Amino acid sequence: MKRLLVAAIVLLSISCDHGLEPPLSVEPGFGGIIYFEKGTWPAADSIVNLWVFASQVYPLDSAKVFGGLFSNPPTIYLYPALDKNLPLFVDSVSYKFNLPPGRYEYVGVLQRFANDLNVRSLKVVGMFGTNDSPPFPIPIVVSTSSFVTRVDIKVNFHKPPPAPF
Repeated sequence: MKRLLVAAIVLLSISCDHGLEPPLSVEPGFGGIIYFEKGTWPAADSIVNLWVFASQVYPLDSAKVFGGLFSNPPTIYLYPALDKNLPLFVDSVSYKFNLPPGRYEYVGVLQRFANDLNVRSLKVVGMFGTNDSPPFPIPIVVSTSSFVTRVDIKVNFHKPPPAPF
């Protein structure tokens, strides 16, 4: 009888999972792959910056772009950072964009093509959106305990999505 009891206890302890342990910590955000259409990269002097952006507001107008980027807290986030770039002249790049939980209405790739930082020097060159013509943005919801995957974006510098601002 003692052996049966010991065997039952061992079997139960082996089969138990971690029970009421808190879930693993996940830094909220989203990620995926950016695919650059072959043969569409512009000249190197026309790419000052290239970022992934996530905007909590859509549609955007030009007045909301800089307010969204520089407000506290921002409503438009840039990856990798305002003073950094995505890799240039590549076929594709994986990215992981950590940002606060929220609903991001408009996600895409933003090109800055002139040294002046103003709305006229920015162009959306790729968007996470539908396959419609013209495409529509697909919102992304980031919760406190999730990292959204497969947010893949296609970039064609010669055929950008419709301008949002």
